[in-house]
Amino acid sequence: METVKVSSKGQVVIPKSLRESHHIDAGTELIITAVGGELRLKPVKASRQATLRQVAGVLQRKGARKPTGAEDASAIGRMLVGLDEDSKK
Repeated sequence: METVKVSSKGQVVIPKSLRESHHIDAGTELIITAVGGELRLKPVKASRQATLRQVAGVLQRKGARKPTGAEDASAIGRMLVGLDEDSKK
């Protein structure tokens, strides 16, 4: 158990040994909760799932033409034929 002091800005320094053992790096977000008379820190899970709305358009290139419905259907059909052929090998 280690003792830390709270700064005038309400900040505390997590001892290096604890940061390293719990993989807490600069920028790691922590959740703080009050449980009884204790304050508990818990890292926010790094692998939060993004919604489709958050990632929509990420792979789109500027100036790229949006494929038509027929082009999409044709590409999907070619992919399915390829998968079917691969499954028969």
